[in-house]
Amino acid sequence: MPSQRDQQLTALGEPLAALLSAAGGIGAASTVQTISHHVRKQDDAVAALEMSALRAAAALSPGKRALRTNTAFSVLADDCMPRLRSRLDRPFRAHDDWSIELPADGCTCELCVVLRRFLADPGRRTFEWPLAEQRRRHVHSRIDGAELPVTHLTRRQGRPYTLVLTKTDALFTEDLQSRASAAADLEWLAAKWPRTV
Repeated sequence: MPSQRDQQLTALGEPLAALLSAAGGIGAASTVQTISHHVRKQDDAVAALEMSALRAAAALSPGKRALRTNTAFSVLADDCMPRLRSRLDRPFRAHDDWSIELPADGCTCELCVVLRRFLADPGRRTFEWPLAEQRRRHVHSRIDGAELPVTHLTRRQGRPYTLVLTKTDALFTEDLQSRASAAADLEWLAAKWPRTV
């Protein structure tokens, strides 16, 4: 199942395709260039937006198919393809590799340092962490905000209560689903946007 972030980026694909088509249609090259430059600067998650916009452009009615040759769409396709290839080029996750990367967001507090250390440990699946409520809340928000495959339950015994973190099997299924999606998207790009191959 796509992450909330991917769902939100995908939902923006059709409006982005309409905007690029309109800008290309009226010759607003600087607008197209600004949008394309901004998209290319984003991290690899932007591939969901690029694919959605390219699919919307490919679905244009026959009279508007010429818009598919719009330079902005070619730029999106040319940017998206290596992002997808890099996903497929990563080594497969070993069956006993429980490592997870906590996305950087600028928070370097002591809690995030400990959380990052636990998540990065490939051999550690659970972590029992005595924490006060405010500190537990911060850890909850980091895990939920990054949509990590980690459960976080509070064992309400003793003081402070213990936060029990457990990495879930979704770590492996999400990795496989991401690869399958990238492979399907690459195949589609090769068929619909051959100039990017």
